[in-house]
Formats: sequence, C-alpha cells, structure tokens
Amino acid sequence: MKKLYFVIILILIFMAGCDIKNSTEIETSNISVEIVRPISWEEFETSDIMLNLKVENEEMIDSIAIFVDGDLAYTFHEAPYKTILPINEPGTHNIYAVATDIIGGSVTLNVLTFSIILPDIESPNGFIAYPADWTGVNGNFEVRISAIDNIGIEKIELYIDGEFSSEIIDDPYNIAIDSTMMTNGNHTIYGKIIDSSQNVSYTQLINIRIEN
Repeated sequence: MKKLYFVIILILIFMAGCDIKNSTEIETSNISVEIVRPISWEEFETSDIMLNLKVENEEMIDSIAIFVDGDLAYTFHEAPYKTILPINEPGTHNIYAVATDIIGGSVTLNVLTFSIILPDIESPNGFIAYPADWTGVNGNFEVRISAIDNIGIEKIELYIDGEFSSEIIDDPYNIAIDSTMMTNGNHTIYGKIIDSSQNVSYTQLINIRIEN
C-alpha cells in the first residue's frame, strides 16, 4: 500500500512539473510584421523619420514595440501602423520591432540600419587679423584672414572698396596685395567667407591708408 502511495505521489509531482513548464514557456508567434519604411541603409536629410509597418493578421496583434538604438521609441496598439519618429542625432542608427500577439506569443524583426544626414546651416566665422584698422601700407602687403567652420571653408573672397579683388582657397588665408596698383589715400577692405555648404559670413570692414 505504501508503495502505491509513493507511485501516486511521483505521478502528481511529474504532472505539476509539466504544468509549471507550460505556464512559463514563451511561445513563438506566427503573426507577420515587416518594416516597410525606413528601408535598409536609407539616408534621411531630416530628423523626422517616417516609420511604416506592413502587418498581416491584424486582429491577432496586441502590440508592436519599436526600438531605435536599443531604446523603446514607440509602441503601436492598433492600426494604422505608421508614425513619425523624431530622431535629432545625426549619424547611423538601427531600428527593429517586437510584435506581440493576443495570446502572448512574440516575434522580433531583423535589425535595419539607416542614417540621418542633416544639412549644414551653420555659418563660418572669421576676421581680418592684419592689417589693423587705419594701418598705413605701401608696396606689397598681405591681408591675413583667420576663419573657421564646423565642416570646412571652401574659399575666402577679398573686397577692396566694395569691389571683388581676389580669392584664396587654402589655409593660411593670406592674400597678397600690390598697393602700387591703388591710389594713395584711404581704402576699405573686408572678406567674404564661404563654407563647403555655401553658408556665408563676412569679416569686419577695415580702413587702410595707401602711402606710396
């Protein structure tokens, strides 16, 4: 009799173990979800990214979580499965989705990579370092311009008395002037700085005296 009780206890323990296993097991879902936009390695010139999903068996969907660079960015709970994701950091990013059905099964989509290339709208900066305002010059002299930009300087144009004189594309931005080609007396000089994105800024205007 004791042996029979022992066998029954073993059977009950085994059945309880099966129930525990079944209650904690994570199911794989058969729902179908696809990221239509962005496409792999797509480049955006905006920080507002269009997200569009293709979903089959919508009635089976409980939620779709969207992850960008590993962080939860958005969660869909119903159609339409499209939205705008604001991503303000330029560079390369990755996106994937985890879809969960109404019975707890889930499917994880493959990771896609895309890039954000925001336009350069930052103007360059610069000033005329030499000569100083109201400097007297004669013969050949140099106009030295100091300039910086977040991307790069394309060229600097020099204007004398409001008229284009010459340009330089290489740093250091030193422009040689032959003052003998100018009349004696007062003249004005300024520089126009143009970066690689065609943003423009101007140096200060200085006065010089030609004393040949």
